[in-house]
Amino acid sequence: MAETFALDSLVVPGTYVQVRAEALLGGAAVSTGNIGIVGTAGTVPSRTELLSGYAEAVAAFGAYDKFADGAGSLNLTRATEIAYRNGAGVVFAHALAADADSADFTAAFEAVIKDDVNILVAPELSTSDAVSVLGPIVEQAENNNKDLIAVIGSDGDAVDDIKGQVPDNDRIIFCAPGIETFDAAEKDLVTLPGTYTAAAVAGLISSLSVQTSPTNKVIPGVTRLSQRFTYGEEVDLLKSRVLVLEERGGVRVVRGLTSDSGPFKEITTRRITDFVKGGIRQVAAPFVGRLNNQRVRKALNGAINGFLTGMVADEALVAYDLSVTATRQDEIAGRAMVNVLMQPTFSITFIPVTLTLS
Repeated sequence: MAETFALDSLVVPGTYVQVRAEALLGGAAVSTGNIGIVGTAGTVPSRTELLSGYAEAVAAFGAYDKFADGAGSLNLTRATEIAYRNGAGVVFAHALAADADSADFTAAFEAVIKDDVNILVAPELSTSDAVSVLGPIVEQAENNNKDLIAVIGSDGDAVDDIKGQVPDNDRIIFCAPGIETFDAAEKDLVTLPGTYTAAAVAGLISSLSVQTSPTNKVIPGVTRLSQRFTYGEEVDLLKSRVLVLEERGGVRVVRGLTSDSGPFKEITTRRITDFVKGGIRQVAAPFVGRLNNQRVRKALNGAINGFLTGMVADEALVAYDLSVTATRQDEIAGRAMVNVLMQPTFSITFIPVTLTLS
């Protein structure tokens, strides 16, 4: 522990050394792909379970039952299996009884987000219920300094029906169509609605760095879709902010979009911004309670600068401009003002080619 003293309290002659280590302060690692999932199960622990693999889900919650065209009532492990098949790593899973309603799901997600989660998914909820449950959760969490995204799938089949379900929300990824997958209880392939596509997409996104777009990425655990859209239908859905899957050299994402109609329509923009917010919070937290003077503010600037420099090196940011300041009134109020002007990286989405013949 650093030695401290006050000059007017020195009595015994000697050398007194005070160590100021603010310049060595930094933040912890920032998670980017932890999934929070809620569903019904045969075994219902009283708390959220931290999982690192599908076998742990079965051990904690029991096996899922037959899907039976949607009549299955034990779906948490089914959804978790899909997420793990498609790249999920760390999963926080919360089980509910088979007769759970939307209010139960809301309460369960409010418990889940107390853990270190980034991506929320509730595949067994209908699309309308998932929007009504997860929409307020992600908005409220953002207001409470916790940045989340939710992945929701469409249970509609017709293009117009799918378009009519899309929310305008920069923290929701809305995907379609449904998927075909092997059902261990049925011992056969089953067709799952797009609500379960959300688990596959969440698994894929969780495996990607924040600057890596899911555009054109293969979803490894899905081999067939419940339906295939025409080119015109894909264009229509993309314009309506739907993350569309297609069968082309495997099942892949056509374009990685959120359901936002504004500046956060690209998933990478949303995730890079959230990563910067989370990183600055982590880096700045150890400085709370420190002296609000030029020396400590310079150390805070250096800590944040180191974090952002790492993002430039990782190609998540193209460039940034940082300042940490405080007027005398800010000092009296206990404020250190941090301003960051940043340029996030964008992925290649279109490659126009002009061929000139001569």
